[in-house]
Amino acid sequence: MTHPYLFILNPNSGTSIGKNSSGVKARIQSVAKSNGSSAKILFTEERAHATELVREHMHSEKWKAIVAVGGDGTVNEIAKPLVGSDIPIGILPLGSGNGLARHLGLPLTLDTALKRLFEGKPSTIDSAELNGVPFFCTAGMGFDAYVGHLFSQQKARGLATYVNVSFKAYWSYKPQSFRLDGVEKQAFSLSFANAGQFGNNAWVAPQASLQDGLLDICTIRPFPQWYGTALAYGLFTKQLKQSAYIDYRRATGAVVETDTPPMIHYDGEPLQLETTRLEVKIKPASLNVII
Repeated sequence: MTHPYLFILNPNSGTSIGKNSSGVKARIQSVAKSNGSSAKILFTEERAHATELVREHMHSEKWKAIVAVGGDGTVNEIAKPLVGSDIPIGILPLGSGNGLARHLGLPLTLDTALKRLFEGKPSTIDSAELNGVPFFCTAGMGFDAYVGHLFSQQKARGLATYVNVSFKAYWSYKPQSFRLDGVEKQAFSLSFANAGQFGNNAWVAPQASLQDGLLDICTIRPFPQWYGTALAYGLFTKQLKQSAYIDYRRATGAVVETDTPPMIHYDGEPLQLETTRLEVKIKPASLNVII
């Protein structure tokens, strides 16, 4: 028998199958057994609980992988303690957006994701930090953080809810002013992309790589209302590119200064900062992922 796997399951993840925690648990155990392995399965009870569970159990066995069963928020919580360690993270993407899993090309159904997990190999990717908070997909401020905050308050999850919240927010949102590496800017949104998308195949930085040691910084400048349709089309067809309203650059880090503490998001999770200074930096080749 090979080394065991530790699965940490978020019973409040975004999909209906994700909420069927007992069924998911039984299927994981069955597939693990058929692959000559064993599975220890733990359940999260509240936000940040997954991080506590990883720290408590990561050295109790020689795990083949510690597996996030949920969405990008769950992946983030589980990956945090694994940054810089030899223990790989596995992903069973049962969340609403599944941005990191989609960028990595991982299957999005339970059985196919399990098959890939047991057949896959570890690969090393970059991670990043915003004011010391790790993120693995994207982080940023502006419209995306505003939508993330509103989305987190919804009872229903998934793409339809995200699109509905975004559409309503679009008409009332006002661009923000800030300084990016000392240069005054006004922007609709500012994104730091380690992976290329927010989730739900909304590709803010289609050219981003998880293994280049760089962040793709995307500034979307204020634009006329008619451009919103073109922006949404480019976002969901993986065709956003440099334009009169969109600026891309690559860097190992950046400093953002604002007049008031901003709302930010990291891997889709909203966070109200208490400081007006944001420091973002890449951590090259710092996380092992089963792909």
